[in-house]
Amino acid sequence: MIKSFDKYADVLAKHMGSLLGNRYINVLKDGLVINLVPSLIGSFFLLIVAAPIPGYTDFMASILGESWSKYPLLIVGASLDMMGIIGVLSISYRLAESFKIPSFPAAISAFMCYLLMTPQFVTHNSEVVSGVIPTMYMGSRGLFTAIIIGIVGTKIYNFFIQKKIVITLPGGVPPAVANSFIAVIPTFFSLLFFLIVRYLVDISSYENIHLLVIEVIITPLSAVGTSFWGFIFYVILLHILWFFGIHGGLVVSTLYGPLFLIITDQNRMAFQAGEALPNLFTIGSFNAYVFLGGSGGSLAIIIAMIFFAKSKLYKSVAKLSLLPGLFNINEPFVFGMPIVMNLRLFIPWILVPIVNFLVAYFATVLQLVPRHPGITIPWTTPIIISGFLVGGIQGVLLQLCNLTISAMIWYVFFISLDREQVKIESIE
Repeated sequence: MIKSFDKYADVLAKHMGSLLGNRYINVLKDGLVINLVPSLIGSFFLLIVAAPIPGYTDFMASILGESWSKYPLLIVGASLDMMGIIGVLSISYRLAESFKIPSFPAAISAFMCYLLMTPQFVTHNSEVVSGVIPTMYMGSRGLFTAIIIGIVGTKIYNFFIQKKIVITLPGGVPPAVANSFIAVIPTFFSLLFFLIVRYLVDISSYENIHLLVIEVIITPLSAVGTSFWGFIFYVILLHILWFFGIHGGLVVSTLYGPLFLIITDQNRMAFQAGEALPNLFTIGSFNAYVFLGGSGGSLAIIIAMIFFAKSKLYKSVAKLSLLPGLFNINEPFVFGMPIVMNLRLFIPWILVPIVNFLVAYFATVLQLVPRHPGITIPWTTPIIISGFLVGGIQGVLLQLCNLTISAMIWYVFFISLDREQVKIESIE
């Protein structure tokens, strides 16, 4: 049985290794992670405007005036509302790097294609205003379109570079000028391709490419991926991969990352506008309530081991794991126990985060805790602080509740391991 188990584990690791080595998976992962910077900065200023403290906004208005929030919100708009632009630039740049061609000209070409595909008018008070670009498509609503254009546009650009269908100037021309002319033909045909696509979309029943992508791709994916069972699948897949020694976060974040960015920003925009938050659960909810101490909700058992473990080994593992665990980094715990390929800890490793999710999900459904307002916080934010930023005082209480439940589940499975280790240490 063990040999058969090892065989399947090797096959899974091989396929997951191929997946992680895929050019486009890596480009998507590396390209989207840059959005963390504007998300953190924008969320910080959004938090300044609307901190979850009773009476805070009235207090600030009494000191700085009624319009005090205008200027912090400008930074929110310049960061969080630009995720689509940042996405197309960064994805194209990373893909061009992987093709070993000049990255910056390729990214600029993809950005031009993105602007080409975006309507250049807005409707205000039933009047059409031309010559403007709607910012609504520059943010999370345009992120999937940015991913598609960033990849397709760069592949077209790369085709002409690799085939050497470029304008080549004499050797005496300065390199900066020569390199600029090299980009002319690839950029021209990239724009021509998307101009044809733009025309086909315009004569269709869709108003623009963004609405087409939203209806055809984002809405179905969100309906499945961010549903209750979609979230359960997310938790189980992440932890099964970790159990086999594969970095579950890297694999699953590639699949779920764009969706989490979109639903988190949807909540942020609704929160900023004073409207009801549309999404029950976001990645911020997972980081605050489910992955306490990292994958497996391991902070609870780390703390329990420090106080109740009898064996020297597990006490040492707990002490080494506590500080990183407070910042949701649990590799010392995962490899110190170990969790990888350890069948005796497989059940709590999977069960604890599922239970944490169920408690947090239904606490949110029953309005015992508020929905995440879309404020981006680093996944390394310690417990208590993360709970407060995501759900106020109720969020902190939910964290403590889940931490207690997690400790009880983990300890049921840990206690026998601890007793066995005590016997081994007594013999030695």
